[in-house]
Amino acid sequence: MENDYKLLFIKNKLQQIKSAVMYPTNSNIVRLPNDIVEFESVDDDGLLWFSAHVPRHWMKAYELHFPAKLIFYRKGIDYYVEITGTAVVVNKQDVMYGTNHIQGGKLLLKMVPYYIEYTETGKKEAGFRKLKGQMYDIFMNTLGLNRPQTQPHLAE
Repeated sequence: MENDYKLLFIKNKLQQIKSAVMYPTNSNIVRLPNDIVEFESVDDDGLLWFSAHVPRHWMKAYELHFPAKLIFYRKGIDYYVEITGTAVVVNKQDVMYGTNHIQGGKLLLKMVPYYIEYTETGKKEAGFRKLKGQMYDIFMNTLGLNRPQTQPHLAE
């Protein structure tokens, strides 16, 4: 039951960010390039589904099953999520045989996450502290009780 709450929490956070940078971490010479991927969903089994761009020059030597790291980050959102796991290209038949079933040049991938790290950056809290300090200064100025102003001293 606890895992359902954690899974729902991560799913909601990923839906807010919607995109990530994918870093394939295999050591092969021929591997999928780093890419910006779009989050699709998280299923009940905990698999992460996302879509990536088909590389311009698709090579049959690309691995269809590889370790990868996803970093979900969006400017203005006070957290980021890093996910490490094994990614699998789901629509591999379409890619390998060059059929036109690939919608808009996208690869559909699923990932078995091994490690998920959710980190809050605390940007909103810092903004609240600054506002709180400004309100305190205004209040003290109206009472005539100013904070002692410290001037930077220049070295002579």
